Amino acid sequence: MHSVYKIRFELFYNKVPKTPCYGYMELDQSGHMIALYNWYGEEIDLHGGHEIVRVRTLGQFDNEDRDHFYSLLESDGVG
Repeated sequence: MHSVYKIRFELFYNKVPKTPCYGYMELDQSGHMIALYNWYGEEIDLHGGHEIVRVRTLGQFDNEDRDHFYSLLESDGVG
């Protein structure tokens, strides 16, 4: 099962955001980060000089069923 977390960017592309900047982090079943997403649910560069803080867990999903992943994002207001 993969996990999705809501995150707050402390650094976003090596710059401190002027206003609170949120996004999402996807972890695989081993707990390794496999993707970062911006506030709109669009995948962004993992190695873009980001520093993040976990805000809360949105939930888990089976990687074979990506529809549940998007449902988790929609439950947080994306889309």
